[in-house]
Amino acid sequence: MINKITAVVIILLLIPALSVVSQPLEKKERLEEIVGRLFINYKSLSSVYRDLHEAALDNLNGPDQQLSYIQKTYLFVNEANLMCFDLWKLLSIIDYIKDESKSDYFTLRIKDLGNTIFESKDRINSLKLYHAYIENTSAKKSIDEAIGLIEANIYIYEEVLQILKPLSNPPNLFNSKI
Repeated sequence: MINKITAVVIILLLIPALSVVSQPLEKKERLEEIVGRLFINYKSLSSVYRDLHEAALDNLNGPDQQLSYIQKTYLFVNEANLMCFDLWKLLSIIDYIKDESKSDYFTLRIKDLGNTIFESKDRINSLKLYHAYIENTSAKKSIDEAIGLIEANIYIYEEVLQILKPLSNPPNLFNSKI
């Protein structure tokens, strides 16, 4: 009877340890999946940028304000796309970072992710503002697509943030500015 109880206790004690070993592997696989999704979104946003650029060219002889509005929207899409590409580059090299430097690297990426989330939300608000004043239906459709892709990126950035936080350095309690 004691042997069975001892065996059960040992197994119960080992289960959390085994889940800790498998958890980083699951996070690593999920991170690889996310990095791939970011690259796909980058390519999709590039396509939307080209579509908006074409809509602007089609509107060259139209009202001046319409051309200006469309041009501004494709600049916002381009900025969001560059942010996506930059984070993709930074996250795609994680396997090449030395193990002893990874926590520092993740700490820096957390700061980048926070800034990128804020900037991406700002781009969405700007696109929504100009969307209301644009009359070209193909441009409006492209803007809607861009907003959806940027929102998907924000969701991805937030998920990466949750994955990297436990792997990063703890915050410095003595310096609240960092």
